[in-house]
Amino acid sequence: MPSLFQVLIIIHVAGGTAGLISGTVSAASQKGGFWHKLSGKIFFWGMFSASIAALIISNLPEHKNLFLFAVGGFALYMICSGYRIVHLKRLAKNSDQPINWLDYALSLFGLGFGGYLLFLGVKLVMKGQNFGIVPIVFGLICVNYARLDYQFLNGKQSVKAIWMSNHIIRMMGAMIASYTAFLVVNIKMDPEWVLWLLPTLIGSGLIAYFMRKFVKPKSAKTV
Repeated sequence: MPSLFQVLIIIHVAGGTAGLISGTVSAASQKGGFWHKLSGKIFFWGMFSASIAALIISNLPEHKNLFLFAVGGFALYMICSGYRIVHLKRLAKNSDQPINWLDYALSLFGLGFGGYLLFLGVKLVMKGQNFGIVPIVFGLICVNYARLDYQFLNGKQSVKAIWMSNHIIRMMGAMIASYTAFLVVNIKMDPEWVLWLLPTLIGSGLIAYFMRKFVKPKSAKTV
């Protein structure tokens, strides 16, 4: 009978592979079309299961792994908040207050996880380990988007105004995490932190492209 670790590894690998493939299809397909929606749903559930498995594995005795913990938590926050904003957009059509406890919980998770990554990163850098740059970058991203969540949850921005930009940035952020995990596991190079941050650099360019193409300037205005 397979152990808990083996079961979680299977879930993590299967979910991550499904997320990597479906996320690429979703990003390349026509926005709002059948394939974009279908692959987007597969991407969400694939990355969700892979992230949950990663967080559990990274804290199992004899299997503690900062790499899995950082990618798992980062991807979980980005994928959940990016998918949730689309649901809120639909709810907003029939309700003036579509926000509930789940949205506050997601924001608190992003803030708490980001702060913890910053703590770990600074700690590693102070020990002379350049790898500390990685959790610092991921932590700053999480904290920044938790800050944007706060503005949204406090009514400074409407769902209609920010849903598209939030959806693009956060789903792409989760996809960046999936490519990062794939590259780090399958390619070895020094310094290691360069390989970790390369997908973020390339992905940031793609995010900027999609933002220019699909987000109207007026969507950045506050209400």
